[in-house]
Amino acid sequence: MNYNSVVDSSPEKHAAFIEWLSTNTVMALKNAQGNLPGLQEAIQQYLLTATAASLALEEIENLLGVNEPSIMDLAELSETDEEVVIDAFEAFANT
Repeated sequence: MNYNSVVDSSPEKHAAFIEWLSTNTVMALKNAQGNLPGLQEAIQQYLLTATAASLALEEIENLLGVNEPSIMDLAELSETDEEVVIDAFEAFANT
């Protein structure tokens, strides 16, 4: 998927990108449940893709864990895995 300039695209293209990104991230998180490096890698890929598309950090954070349903809700992670995801998000977002 070409995600350059998603922010400047039409609302429909933006929504389609968000849906694609969310779906792929949910699948990656589900596949990595209980696997610390896998969860960290899924979040790193999520952040890299979202920032490459010029999404604002607030939107990236909201999609991951604030909006209902959030990516973490949809991935049905355990509390332990959610903590790993949040820690990974904070680590990668602050670099």
